Amino acid sequence: MAGQSGMGKSTIAGHLASHTGAAILDLDIMKSTALDVGLEWDVAGRLAFELSWSLADSLLANGTSVILDSPCRFERIIEETNRIAQRRAAAYCFIECVMPDTDELRRRLRSRPRLRSQMVDVGVSSSDAPAQRTVAAQVRAGGVAVLDTKYPVSPWLQLDTRQDPRRCFDLALDYLRERRAVGVLTDE
Repeated sequence: MAGQSGMGKSTIAGHLASHTGAAILDLDIMKSTALDVGLEWDVAGRLAFELSWSLADSLLANGTSVILDSPCRFERIIEETNRIAQRRAAAYCFIECVMPDTDELRRRLRSRPRLRSQMVDVGVSSSDAPAQRTVAAQVRAGGVAVLDTKYPVSPWLQLDTRQDPRRCFDLALDYLRERRAVGVLTDE
């Protein structure tokens, strides 16, 4: 599951996991926990990614499907997740959640329970982020493109989460079926 903060990744991931039995690896939970134990922002981020990849590899090796819930702003994320899927003979699927309505995005960001690593508002990083690492600073230094999602070569799905969550879930599930990433589903 890819997309920026507040786009609906965790909501869709939760629905998919409850219907497929997949394990969710949420980067924000890992990074926030690393911050809670005193790691610095950049180290916490690197640790969260490395942990998510190690856990994904281990879970896939044991036959458990995995949903990685994370923004995907670096090519390395695509490379690592593809490599793991190939090694474990797992179907690689990529779903990006988008929210083009800034007012709705702002409402979501402001009203959700927030973890330490998550954005506070549109364009406002966590107070834990060093000044040079905030979203605004990254955009000033590298332009808006630094926030762009990186995409795999394989077919991927983009979900506009302005739609009803049930519709988004159905579209995601159809995509997973097409990619043959879903076996037997549990009842709703």
